[in-house]
Amino acid sequence: MKNFWKIKDQIPAEYKGDKELLSLAYIMASSEELNKKMGPYINWVNGFDYEKMFANESFSASEKTLAKVAVVLYDNGVNLEFVEVFSELDPQGKEVALMAANYRYDKKDIYDPTNESFHIN
Repeated sequence: MKNFWKIKDQIPAEYKGDKELLSLAYIMASSEELNKKMGPYINWVNGFDYEKMFANESFSASEKTLAKVAVVLYDNGVNLEFVEVFSELDPQGKEVALMAANYRYDKKDIYDPTNESFHIN
């Protein structure tokens, strides 16, 4: 998850506290493939063209589920069944999805890693 810091550095300073964007970055950082497929459709200031992304990119079932989780955390723009998270994702993918959701909806104001596991607290 060290890629998280590289992705976070792309976010303009005034948006670095935006939980929707940080949740999106966290999911992107979970996989080099997701980062490559999602990155071209994200403008950290103007938004995330996820409709174009889903139309143009091919995803494995687990990648698509994580991408849908990212969209839901970003602006709830896709239909995601809760069961998809548990049926399509392996344990690591489930952890990524749940940690990103936990951070997105947590009331804390900052991202503060506590150790090298890069869990969002």
